[in-house]
Amino acid sequence: MRGFWAQVERLDGQVSVATQISLLLEGRKLTERAVRWLLQNRRPPFDIQATIDFFADGVRAVGASLPGLLTGRDLATFTERQEAAVAREVPAELAERVAAMVPAYSAFDIVNVAMDTGSDVAQTAGIYFNLGGRLQITRLRDQIVALPRDDRWITMARGALRDDLYAAHAALVCDVLKTSGPGTADQRLAEWAQRNEQAVQRTSKILTEIWETERSSLATLSVAVRAVRSLVASGAPPVHS
Repeated sequence: MRGFWAQVERLDGQVSVATQISLLLEGRKLTERAVRWLLQNRRPPFDIQATIDFFADGVRAVGASLPGLLTGRDLATFTERQEAAVAREVPAELAERVAAMVPAYSAFDIVNVAMDTGSDVAQTAGIYFNLGGRLQITRLRDQIVALPRDDRWITMARGALRDDLYAAHAALVCDVLKTSGPGTADQRLAEWAQRNEQAVQRTSKILTEIWETERSSLATLSVAVRAVRSLVASGAPPVHS
């Protein structure tokens, strides 16, 4: 983040102050969410340097692979954010970095799953983003983010629901890696989907019904997240060593 802040500061006189502030706010949002992830997923007190050593290489690998790992809605959102930054005269390299901050948040989950399953970080990331598109997890996340924040408790409920979705997404990727055999990300996802066909169809039906109502609320989206989480519980036991 220090390098990012320096890049933004060097734009003095080249872009508007409002643009610089918006860039800094994007960086702050990513930092705050990353800190919250650590506090929720690492029992404090934890060794800071050991935690950095655990995540650093994998997080860098995920970041370096973006946006190449993105598909569907994730890629469209990235492109929109990048183009919006460039339209405000932000240099292309910095615009790409800011646009990648939304998917970059998932890097901790991706590295954690890769380490837990002994898998390659790049393939884990490929499965993560591909699965997000196939199961409409990305669309669901966007709907949760768009929920109103009228008071403290609604805001907290919205945040908790978003965190639950990220946790379910990571658990599903872990399930794919543990229950599928060697192969590409697409091959392993196809095998997992076939083994869990009924559960996947049931979840897809629930999500489709919610989209068709065109009324997303905390209640309907809570049902949707529960449907996604149910896929983890219904996953087949590992059959590959």
